[in-house]
Amino acid sequence: MNGLFRFLKDPPLWFAAVVWLCTLAGVAGSVVIVALEYTQLWVYAVYVLAALFLAYGIYLAVRLAPRMKAGVVLHASKHTFTNNLLADYGFRTVAFSTLSFIINAGYALVHMGLAIYWRSVWYGALAGYYLLLSLMRGGVLLCGRSAKKRAGEDAQKLLEYKWRIFRACGAALLVLEFALTAFVTQTVLFGRPQTPSIVMAIASAAYTFYKMTVAVVQVFKVRKTGDPLLQSLRNINLSNALVSLFALQITLVAANGGADESMRVMNIVMGFLVCALTIALGLFMIIRAGGKLGRMKRERQQGAGEASCDE
Repeated sequence: MNGLFRFLKDPPLWFAAVVWLCTLAGVAGSVVIVALEYTQLWVYAVYVLAALFLAYGIYLAVRLAPRMKAGVVLHASKHTFTNNLLADYGFRTVAFSTLSFIINAGYALVHMGLAIYWRSVWYGALAGYYLLLSLMRGGVLLCGRSAKKRAGEDAQKLLEYKWRIFRACGAALLVLEFALTAFVTQTVLFGRPQTPSIVMAIASAAYTFYKMTVAVVQVFKVRKTGDPLLQSLRNINLSNALVSLFALQITLVAANGGADESMRVMNIVMGFLVCALTIALGLFMIIRAGGKLGRMKRERQQGAGEASCDE
């Protein structure tokens, strides 16, 4: 008995992986049971097993986290890409932004297809928003790469290029506002064209809150780096998260059978706030970049004047 207890207290990783798979199966089964409204006696046995596996799975995750982290770092350090991904915050930001660009482009194409198939303005507006968002993120990445080539070893010139990209990104957010306004207006007036299921609404809520939390945390974290290019990418993520929050509200309202007058007013308020925050973010980026570039220009002129006096 003591041997079994010691094994369960500190098991090998393969056993933990089995437990986590059983945990996922138990949670998925519980969600299916709730969705299909099963009420038989065996349902409670599934709930109990799912709860036990979930509790033990969380314990194993905390217990084995240091060992798993050490193993991941050891294997990742052997390859240049994964080592940079772990050690370099800037490289990691650019890598995940590139992945986000691909996902957003695919998401835009899917919604464009749905807009054509359903003849839906709602899907068309959403497709336009994600298409512009993809172009913006891709533009920042390409301009950042081009700036490094043009600046060469001149760090000051590279920083100036990055602040120009930051300003252009703010202006692009204002252009993006047209697609966002079309999407918000269409949604407030007519709602979602299809009614989502409760399971889909719950999954959407979990993902949106995760996305919003990560976006806000990363915005504050990236400011410590002082890199305008990375700040541009994180601000784009924040704008995207705000739209996801608005879409979540519409999804939850539609999943509960539609909106009454009070819910419609709330949708209008939320849509207005999302648009206003996006405009404010774009203006902030333009003003901040303008101030930084103006200061750099004055310092450069002052340096040139002092150099001419020395001559």
